[in-house]
Amino acid sequence: MTSFKKIAFYILFLVAPLFSNTLIEIYKNEGITKVQEYFEKQLQSRSFWREYLKNKDVSLGYYENVDSLIICDKESRKINIFKKDGKELYYQVTHDVLVGKNGDKVKEGDKKTPVGVYDITKRFVPGDKFYGPLAYSLSYPNLLDKLKGKNGHGIWIHGYPVDGDKRDSLTKGCIVIKNPFLKKLDETLKNDKKIVTIIAEKMIKKVTKDDISLILSELYRWKSSWKKSDIDAYLSFYDKNFKRYDGMGINSFSKLKKRIFSK
Repeated sequence: MTSFKKIAFYILFLVAPLFSNTLIEIYKNEGITKVQEYFEKQLQSRSFWREYLKNKDVSLGYYENVDSLIICDKESRKINIFKKDGKELYYQVTHDVLVGKNGDKVKEGDKKTPVGVYDITKRFVPGDKFYGPLAYSLSYPNLLDKLKGKNGHGIWIHGYPVDGDKRDSLTKGCIVIKNPFLKKLDETLKNDKKIVTIIAEKMIKKVTKDDISLILSELYRWKSSWKKSDIDAYLSFYDKNFKRYDGMGINSFSKLKKRIFSK
């Protein structure tokens, strides 16, 4: 059996509770290729995703490859930790934190904690004990930050001075946790490979299953338009203010894609 067929049968097994009879009949009468076509069409449907998500809690978003989620609310100066158990995120604990000045970080030295979604890129022991016993580096600036012209670096989650020096009520942009809690956090995260940190000015708004269903179905519609070389449908997904990762604007991007699709 080819690898594609193995994947297709695996998909068939996973989605069987949703529409198993339909898929089985298609496979019996028309073969595995038609099953793939049917399934790809379903992935472009909001109703499919609403059914798929109906028993899942997606109020904090939809995650497939995340082990833990850290949410920092700058207004209340708290972080909430969620841990992945199977396919669901479960609340673990809340800690008080120090953050920078109000508002989103824009440039080096503005002493603001950035607002956005960041990966933890590494765990390390700071060379200066002022930053506590350990630290986590965040992926600021991310691609969106760079496209918005933001700069700066060295945004961490770290602790209080090891020697007991007092901290100000604000930081220069990092998220600061008291050392005993930082060590507990480290114990919680120690085996995780993928940790995402969401930093918000205020408590993030809950999302709905309809929100996630719309995003996922549109994502697969975009993928289908690319696969079929439907340039008009493909470009309809891009805003007039779109910028590619390298700064290319929508007009140059459209011309480039039209040349590629024509081949």
